[in-house]
Amino acid sequence: MVIGYKPGTTADRRRPHFIRTPEEADQLVLDSACITNLSGYLVSEGLLSDEKAVAIFLKPDGIRSINILAAEAQLNIDQILILGFDINDNQVTALEGEKVEEFATLIESIKEQAPDALKNPLLEKIEGMTPKERFTFWQKEFSRCIKCYACRQACPMCYCRRCIVDCNQPQWVNTSSHTLGNFEWNIVRAFHLSGRCVGCGNCDRACPVNIPLRLINAKMAQEVLGSFDHFAGMSHTQEPVLASFKKDDSETFIL
Repeated sequence: MVIGYKPGTTADRRRPHFIRTPEEADQLVLDSACITNLSGYLVSEGLLSDEKAVAIFLKPDGIRSINILAAEAQLNIDQILILGFDINDNQVTALEGEKVEEFATLIESIKEQAPDALKNPLLEKIEGMTPKERFTFWQKEFSRCIKCYACRQACPMCYCRRCIVDCNQPQWVNTSSHTLGNFEWNIVRAFHLSGRCVGCGNCDRACPVNIPLRLINAKMAQEVLGSFDHFAGMSHTQEPVLASFKKDDSETFIL
């Protein structure tokens, strides 16, 4: 199978496309509108169970996602053939390599640029707020959430068969489509993605009420990079930052 893109419902949109024969290759498109991170489809139930190889079109954020999913034992990298590409100034360029290990140098360069890449005018404005003002800002943003969970469905890192918000015995977060539980759901999800988000923007684009989800994820990425020197998706053996520890880790937080 090859997972790529085909024309969407409008001229500026592309949708995922799955082909299984050479004759279907003409249906694929690759241009500057192909921005969706497709890696989440690899963990669809049963897709890789036959142990056959799957080729997939991925930008650098998608390649990092493959590393994370492999590190979390969600896929076998030997089954994945990467058709890498990047988009700069609306121009598509091919990336050299086919296996995830071959993109290590590229990912290292992305890490070096991360401190500048994570800068955002709105994020810097929020950083300048008092804690109370910041809390009010996010309260207002999350109050618009309708708990449709489109962000969860679009995110490659949200592969749990049953999400915490789907559990009602016990119920940790209110699942109804009203404001009760909105703040909890979005904060829990932000922590769940700490050290795992690759900044692909799938969540932002999926949100029907335009909550700046990528912004809070970028802030969490800043904190993790600064505190633990952890940049998500460096390799397929990288340990999850919130699921591992070192004996010399600072423990000042418990004082």
